[in-house]
Amino acid sequence: MNKPEKHDTPTTISAAVFGWLAAVCTALVVIEWLVHRHATYPWEAWPGFYAIFGFVAFAGIVLLGKQLRRVIRRDDDYYND
Repeated sequence: MNKPEKHDTPTTISAAVFGWLAAVCTALVVIEWLVHRHATYPWEAWPGFYAIFGFVAFAGIVLLGKQLRRVIRRDDDYYND
């Protein structure tokens, strides 16, 4: 059997993807502090507003989806298999 190379294991790939994601997020946070924004509303000028807003919106959609699943879920034998 072929033994997977060191860089082909799922753990190594996950670590690399997480590292790149962390680097991009860090760069975006640094850029946010350096770029002057012309905000229409006062809360748009708050540092990290869009990151916090995006996280809260995503978490809300996930939690709403869990509740919605309870409403629309069918039994295992719904189609009489």
